[in-house]
Amino acid sequence: MIYRGGVKTSQATIARIERVLIWGLHLLIAVLLVLVCWRASHWGVWVLAFGYGVVDVAGVVPNSPFKNHPMAWFLVLSLLWASLIWDGPEPAYLVFPMFFLAVLITTPLKSAIIIAILTAIAVVTLAMHLGFSVGVVTGPILGALVAWVMGTCFQLLAQALKELVDARASAIRASKSAGEQAERARIAGEIHDTVAQGLSSIQMLLHAAEKRVDDPQALSHIRLARQTTADNLAETRQIIAALQPTPLIGADLPVALARLSSTTPMGQNITFEVDGSPRVLPDAMEAEIVRIAQTLLGNVVRHAQADSAKMTLTYQDDQILLDVIDNGQGFDVAEVIRKKSIGLPTAQRRAEGLGGTIIIESTIGSGTGISARFPYPQKDQDK
Repeated sequence: MIYRGGVKTSQATIARIERVLIWGLHLLIAVLLVLVCWRASHWGVWVLAFGYGVVDVAGVVPNSPFKNHPMAWFLVLSLLWASLIWDGPEPAYLVFPMFFLAVLITTPLKSAIIIAILTAIAVVTLAMHLGFSVGVVTGPILGALVAWVMGTCFQLLAQALKELVDARASAIRASKSAGEQAERARIAGEIHDTVAQGLSSIQMLLHAAEKRVDDPQALSHIRLARQTTADNLAETRQIIAALQPTPLIGADLPVALARLSSTTPMGQNITFEVDGSPRVLPDAMEAEIVRIAQTLLGNVVRHAQADSAKMTLTYQDDQILLDVIDNGQGFDVAEVIRKKSIGLPTAQRRAEGLGGTIIIESTIGSGTGISARFPYPQKDQDK
């Protein structure tokens, strides 16, 4: 809930910043229009100023005809401004908030062209009223440069924040999905170890009893019970298969790990390789290795702050290795163990359940390397 709220808060913050900037610009326009009307030389300026104000408000009012046509709105606004500026120098100040509006409604390149045109009009008309001077020329030009740079930087920052929020939301969804899959695997294991094993034992007992019973009626009941047990066992195994880790569905271990590494929020920045000749492993062992890989990759995505990572599955003569190496910020292994974190100890317990172990090598500022090692199961265990 905290993470989900954090995403909503970030999105609301971005929207709030944009609203404050836009309304601040329109407030500045309103103040400048009051100045224009105060210094007006005839009633025509009042009419044009009123029309300018109406069009400006129409650009932000919901359900306005200009709402979905910002360029048309800005064109009308510019024409009214050009008409005002011929009466005196005061309307020239309106060009400064218009610079920002141009940046907000279009791309940086198009806004640069629009601002250049507005600047040229402002310089020419100011020179007509005040005469050519350094201030008349450099004032609008400097204002245009400042507005374009600041407005463009704000647009890029807002876009970066939106992408960050989207990436964060994606990471949260991936983390939630991993948690759901872990719970599904746990339930599948519980069903396998209790219900499925119990039904299998019942079926064996019924089969043994069937050989010892001579009464036809009792034998019929035993066979019906054995068949019902077999049907329920088959359905239970289907349920267990449906609860297995998604990457393992229709795939062996290398393919499952390749799928897993390619579907993290880091995308192609996590690579996967297989070394050695793949061997057939028990389904339960492959599922546990996938769970361990999910935990290790999840730590890289959430905590490592890494630019890249590599996962390697190595088949040796006597054991299978799963290595995950990243170039992130690293951590103090002893400190993590002391704080009793959940992820790595859980992975360690899973590895120990397979008769293996996990070795962690990490230095703060120099990345992390984790190696999970599992001995191959004995032939009787395979059976």
